[in-house]
Amino acid sequence: MRFWLSIHAGEPRRGLSGCQARLNRLANWFIKLLFRLDLNDTTNAFKCYRREVIAGVSPILSRHFNLTVELPLKAIVRGYSYSVVPINWYNRTTGISKLKIKEMGSRYLFIVLYIFLEKLLSRGDYHR
Repeated sequence: MRFWLSIHAGEPRRGLSGCQARLNRLANWFIKLLFRLDLNDTTNAFKCYRREVIAGVSPILSRHFNLTVELPLKAIVRGYSYSVVPINWYNRTTGISKLKIKEMGSRYLFIVLYIFLEKLLSRGDYHR
């Protein structure tokens, strides 16, 4: 089973504030290093999943934006393959983001560490 990631090909996200962009890069670098991934932007929400992959990553714990990290990391840890489709990403031109860094940071960290623990404890359990 395969799922598709659309990644913005390493280009800086246009429209993010300097602080947001740095935090985003730091979070993605941390995830890339921790899971030894060849992905530049795990936090990107533009992903497509097959029904079987969604069923295979259950139970889903996230109820907020951290879902964008939980789904791909669980799918990778559980042995699903993925393909990267490069895109250019532009921030919204109207409205404001509902993502609150101070509120969501701990949720993102919890999910990342939870899935990393699953990876450590399930060595060899997931083969596709």
